[in-house]
Amino acid sequence: MVIKYKKPSSFLTSLVSHFWEKNNPPKRKIGYDTETVLPETYLNLTFSLGTPYFRSTGQASVFSPLHTPQLAALHTEQNFYKHQPDNHIFGIKFLPGGLYPFVSNDFVDMTNITLDMELIFGKEVNLLAEQLYHLPDFESRIARMEVFLMARLLERKMQKFNFVKLATSLLSTKNADAEIAQLAKQLNTNYKALSRTFYEVIGIAPKQFAQMRRFERALQLLFSETQTNCTEIGYQAGYYDQAHFIREFKKFAQQTPTEYLERIRPAAPNAERNDFQQFFSPEHLLFYQLEVY
Repeated sequence: MVIKYKKPSSFLTSLVSHFWEKNNPPKRKIGYDTETVLPETYLNLTFSLGTPYFRSTGQASVFSPLHTPQLAALHTEQNFYKHQPDNHIFGIKFLPGGLYPFVSNDFVDMTNITLDMELIFGKEVNLLAEQLYHLPDFESRIARMEVFLMARLLERKMQKFNFVKLATSLLSTKNADAEIAQLAKQLNTNYKALSRTFYEVIGIAPKQFAQMRRFERALQLLFSETQTNCTEIGYQAGYYDQAHFIREFKKFAQQTPTEYLERIRPAAPNAERNDFQQFFSPEHLLFYQLEVY
């Protein structure tokens, strides 16, 4: 399967990580049965432009078909996908909290779910999906999507987003329990108010965000520094010791760091795969042909 990536225009770089598009031509054999996407602090908007694909959360058991525009919220559990020939999926990956300034609602209780995008943007999103389907290429779809987003940017919500963005940049991946109260004081607020704002903008509390960021850092290091032993990677990622690293990694990935490393070892590290966070999915690393625009 081919996957395309492109960074957003400069006016969206604080909110959007990148655009992506998967395309599996008819009669093209898929090299895997199920794609695993590990927990991440990002969320995605997706548009199915071909045949339906299928998703399951938590356990690869009951899969639901997806063929309408979807919001895939931040997920603290693994997501599983099944693809088929003639799948064609266009997506936008948002930075943590990056979708918040574009929508009227907040993200409290919106984790580990997929929603019809119509519930977020209204019926006009179905017209957008039709337009994206008829556009000739990846870059023209990106241009149309950027216009759609900028028309919906709510300046009144940028202040709270920028506050959380600053907080996430200051929140260490180490000693989260001890540091959150100090971080709140540094930002002239209190623990309860800071937690409430994280829930509204990102969907999880600061402590859980720090844990997930530590896990994401570990994934990145395991992929990019394959010659470094797991104990050292754990320290670099912010874990107290090897036991802490293994316990927390297994909570998110349902496997040990060593098992994950062995799974992805055939994939050669490179800057582009790292930059577009392919380490969240072993199948992305092992079976996808990468094209960067």
